[in-house]
Amino acid sequence: MADYYPLLARALEAMPDRSPALRKAVYERARSALIGQLRSLDPPLSDADIDLEARALETAIDRLETEHAPPPEPVREPEPLPEPAPPVPVETPLDLPEATPPEPEPERKPEPLPAAAAPEPAAPPFLPPAPPPDLGATPFMAPEPPAGPPIIPIQARKGRPSAASPAAPELVEAPAESAPPEPTGADLVADPSGGRQRPRIDVVSPRAGRSRLLRNAVVGAVLFTVIGLIAVAAFLLRDKPADLQPVAAEQQDAVPDGAESKYADRIGGEAVTPPAAPTRVAPTPASPNAAAPDVTVAQRAVLYEENTSATNAQPTTIPGRVQWRLETVNGERGQPLETAVRANVEFPDAGISLAMTLKRNLDATLPASHTIELVFTTDSANAARRTVQDIGLLQTKDEENTRGSPVSGLPVRVRDNLFLIGLSSLRNDIDRNTDMLLHRNWMELAVKFSSGSRAILNFEKGAAGTQVLEKAFAQWR
Repeated sequence: MADYYPLLARALEAMPDRSPALRKAVYERARSALIGQLRSLDPPLSDADIDLEARALETAIDRLETEHAPPPEPVREPEPLPEPAPPVPVETPLDLPEATPPEPEPERKPEPLPAAAAPEPAAPPFLPPAPPPDLGATPFMAPEPPAGPPIIPIQARKGRPSAASPAAPELVEAPAESAPPEPTGADLVADPSGGRQRPRIDVVSPRAGRSRLLRNAVVGAVLFTVIGLIAVAAFLLRDKPADLQPVAAEQQDAVPDGAESKYADRIGGEAVTPPAAPTRVAPTPASPNAAAPDVTVAQRAVLYEENTSATNAQPTTIPGRVQWRLETVNGERGQPLETAVRANVEFPDAGISLAMTLKRNLDATLPASHTIELVFTTDSANAARRTVQDIGLLQTKDEENTRGSPVSGLPVRVRDNLFLIGLSSLRNDIDRNTDMLLHRNWMELAVKFSSGSRAILNFEKGAAGTQVLEKAFAQWR
């Protein structure tokens, strides 16, 4: 199971903004890229292996989210509850003897008022809230008008004659100089609280006929204006069609043959045969065998396997061969075909072979410029001893016996005999990896077998590998 934490951490470090939304987008693209890579491998993986790698990716995502999550807010201590108010003491009713009712006081007779004083009007009696008294038969004394603006006469509500004057004549508009009529009892509203009575005012709705007439007038004016403009335009353009016919004929003659054919096809007429155009030959994708004359020439390969039979024993050397060629592989998620470099390394005496595929990465969320897919195959006789469980980074060197320099990237174990290497997408690392892959003549890969022994695969680029890599990088640019 691979550790995806360094790969995702490097991708987040390269981002200027590490907001939760962008981090979530990177995680989603990483999930889709991983599942797509795993399902496109040949031979295909089982669902159990894919689920195992998906769980490893989720573990790395949870670890990154823990690191990038904001610190938890300090827990605020709850405010102390206010002290409850002391209970109101409830007096216990005491059994007291019944009090004797007080003797009624003798009624006091009002003192007589002097005869010279004018009698004051009695205050209106208190009216109970329900039911309201019938004010129709109650005599009403109009209060003195207060000093202020003149009182506006209020017309009695139509359809409800006053009970105090059943035979009232029809109302006639009085001149402005005449005194306003006094409101009758039917037009007054009693205040339930026993206050002063106020007159009832009718709300007069606005007249609808005037607005309808105004709207009809506006619509008629607009229609009349539009009709007049149409008539004027028709009068001014009555001679224009005859003048425009020659221009239309010239434009029709200027239509290219291709357009005439399209128009004839659309209206159902006979198609006009256009003049023969020079035939364009569609470019065919370059076949792997046409990359170079010596592409299929096998180059040297050597397997150095650790000898565990004796202490300090010399490693076992097994010769092999490698073939380089260009391949056209399917793009990711509906993308066009993509050029890839394929190296088949075989060691017949050891019963193990390696298929290495180098291709450009087109997934923007995956922080890798290129990906290297490594698929090992062992025969049945050597499956128990030489099943590859782990690998190191790919190294390049000038000579077979010199020390190599690793490329900038990250190896990922998918399962036994299946691994991926993602090359760094930083600009300096891209230039360094490209220079090493193009100008170093040997490649070296350290592996660890299931038996516990270790081995190193050395394979040569030669002229065939150099030409294939140069052509591939030229197309990728």
